[in-house]
Amino acid sequence: MKYTSSIVSSSIGNILEWYDFGLFALFSTLFSELFFPSKDPQIALITTVSIFAVGFLCRPIGALIFGYMGDTKGRAKTLRLSILMIALPTLLIGLLPSYERIGLLAPILLTLTRIWQGLSIGGEYSGNIIYLAETAPKNYRATFTSLASTGANVGILLASLVGLLTAKFFTQDQLISWGWRIPYLASGLLCIFIYFFRLRIHETKVFEHLKDKNKLAKNPIKTAFLKDGRYILITLGLVCMGTTFYYFCFIYLPIFLSQRFNYDVLAISTLMTYLMLTMIVLVPIAGLICDKIGRRKMFLLSATTIALCIIPGFYLLQTANQYLMIAILIVFTLASSLEQGVTSITVVENFPADARYTGVSLGYNVGNGFLGGTVPMVCGWLAAKAFPLAPALYITVCTLITGLTVYFFIFDTRNKNLS
Repeated sequence: MKYTSSIVSSSIGNILEWYDFGLFALFSTLFSELFFPSKDPQIALITTVSIFAVGFLCRPIGALIFGYMGDTKGRAKTLRLSILMIALPTLLIGLLPSYERIGLLAPILLTLTRIWQGLSIGGEYSGNIIYLAETAPKNYRATFTSLASTGANVGILLASLVGLLTAKFFTQDQLISWGWRIPYLASGLLCIFIYFFRLRIHETKVFEHLKDKNKLAKNPIKTAFLKDGRYILITLGLVCMGTTFYYFCFIYLPIFLSQRFNYDVLAISTLMTYLMLTMIVLVPIAGLICDKIGRRKMFLLSATTIALCIIPGFYLLQTANQYLMIAILIVFTLASSLEQGVTSITVVENFPADARYTGVSLGYNVGNGFLGGTVPMVCGWLAAKAFPLAPALYITVCTLITGLTVYFFIFDTRNKNLS
């Protein structure tokens, strides 16, 4: 198949983006000591996850920049540029001086780096799912598009493996002093590897068709807002459940477990490694099921599963039973896999082609930035200021929003022509 190499090369592009997320989750407690020293560890940690959220809040701006390029210059060219722009700030984090060395300038530099990162990531994941959907065979679009999520999960898996190695070979003092930098500096090698593969990707037939027929939007930003605003809102509704649940499970919960039960980096890394390995297998299977039963049924199935398991699951996680904790996290992993198998393809098929890159990127990144990226901060605040199950209730509300969006606005689009 002509586009097989392009599909594989595009899929692995998300590795670097999510590798950074995984590292942040693993080292968040350490970061709070290095960049935000405080007498109250909880305040320092909330400040740290707030900086994590800042990068997400900048994503919609990046979505407009890269979306404009993707709709006017091409999907392939934009994806090659975005991976380079993501790599530089990730490398830079590994070189930042700590608060002990340069004082207040340290958290300021970390914040600026996260802003740069957020802008760069704005068109990466959404560009990937568009590319995969427009390139895949019609009967297997969900299966192929789910590979974007697989690439993301591989990134977190790599971060977990790196966390395992650093925790195994470095003492805690070495880790605090300089060991935490190595995983970030290693991202430079990862970037070269990914960029080499990105050079192989071909332009999609959908974009070439639009270009040949002179149907490209002259101003995709204007088109997205004035003509396709309804679809942006639907996209936002569709991603609401998945983005909050994913970051709840794989960013907030590692932080929560580390704080609540004093698990170290080694324990959290080991747990995350097994969960990511499981998800890497499950997500493409979920995509295949979605291709068989349809988008609407699959979406409602995943929303029901998450709604039923999130509150009792989070309640049981707060017990001291390790076996019960592992069982709950496996259920959460299964539920997240079902969601990842359907959301990406539905978002792409929902949006008109001429401003698709801009519209999908904007809707996805507003949802991901304002809802997903703030999950660690919001859930941390809710747990501290409201009541113990408040974080799970928050995810339930987001799940309800997505369920209602699917029920009223989404129908089966398996056979839809994407041009």
